[in-house]
Amino acid sequence: MTFYSNKTVLITGATGLIGSNLVEDLMKCDNIKLIALSRSENKLKELFKKYENCENFSYIVQDIKEPLQISEKIDVIYHAAGSISGEIIKNNPVDIIMTNIVGTQNCLEFLRKQKEQEHYNGRIILFSSATVYGNLENKDITVSEDDTQVTDKLSSPIAPYSQSKRMTETIATSYYKQYGIDVVIARFSYVYGYCKYYPNTALYSFINKALNNEDIVLNGTKFARRDNIYVKDVIKYLHVLSEKGISGEAYNISSNGKGDNFAGIDEIAKVIVDIVNNKLSKNIKLIKKEFNERISGIVMQNAKTLAITEFTGGG
Repeated sequence: MTFYSNKTVLITGATGLIGSNLVEDLMKCDNIKLIALSRSENKLKELFKKYENCENFSYIVQDIKEPLQISEKIDVIYHAAGSISGEIIKNNPVDIIMTNIVGTQNCLEFLRKQKEQEHYNGRIILFSSATVYGNLENKDITVSEDDTQVTDKLSSPIAPYSQSKRMTETIATSYYKQYGIDVVIARFSYVYGYCKYYPNTALYSFINKALNNEDIVLNGTKFARRDNIYVKDVIKYLHVLSEKGISGEAYNISSNGKGDNFAGIDEIAKVIVDIVNNKLSKNIKLIKKEFNERISGIVMQNAKTLAITEFTGGG
């Protein structure tokens, strides 16, 4: 990956699912300087202990809601900071909103000041989400990057997350238009894969229960299929966006619903149960309510992203 040669890269949210995998991948590059940012020093030390004597790696312990105080000139910011935990979205919605919005503005302000004071242009890859899209149809739909006219009701439990993600995109593109900040937006479908510190989501809760020989209980009755993508594929697409993404544009990072990647959490739970029972000789059960409804889902079309890359993976 010669694109990163002699560049300094900042990753916020470096201990999360995408952030930690991105650190590991970028540290394979030659002549790169990498800065990992997270609120938790313990997580940073544990995850990246093997890099503690590497001159090209450093970390910053900081809440992203605080202004960035970095002396180095930054070439690329991967802004991955922010929680996706359903429990936190439900119980601490203000924290979700402020982290997303203030954290994004802090990254953009850093690049604006760097451009104006140091005459040095950096690029930000803003991490956005499938939740900027909505579906009012009575059928599954496929959306492109321009299909953002429908969204969650403001009374929806996930509105603090989805609406703040929409606002972060608006803020970022406004910085692009007003200050000329180099912004590329990555809209992820539902990302899965390994990391040391799993997000507090249903998927990883089900995996933990299954491995601990506990039955998986589906409390809901309405399940939408969703576009799922493996984290290693996400990383490959992110490299492409850093090098070839058009400033001011958004790109869907998704599997395009190919194969078994278009699946509801109930279907994923069944796969987990089957794998654990067959591979680990366990006897756990999937328990769900008698009446279950399949509601309309969303496939994120990734043609725009594929147009700038030869990589066509998808999980």
